Amino acid sequence: MSLNSSTALALRACVSIGLSAMVVGLAMSLLGMGTDVLYAGTLVLIASPFVGVVVTFLSLARSKDWFWAAIAASLIVITAAGACIAML
Repeated sequence: MSLNSSTALALRACVSIGLSAMVVGLAMSLLGMGTDVLYAGTLVLIASPFVGVVVTFLSLARSKDWFWAAIAASLIVITAAGACIAML
């Protein structure tokens, strides 16, 4: 699978899962429950660009394009560090 195809597939899957969870969570929250599902769907949508970068890194590493794989790896490290700092 090519770099663009694998990244697009990962992003489509994240958006589909996130939106589905949000729709289910919204329907459940109208009944007085399900806010956790709604928040989980939002979290999946927020995390989808990170998943896209991870899939891109794996695809670049598999094709032995080390320069761009290093760029993707640095994006992963910066994003993970930012998330860890934000949790403090």
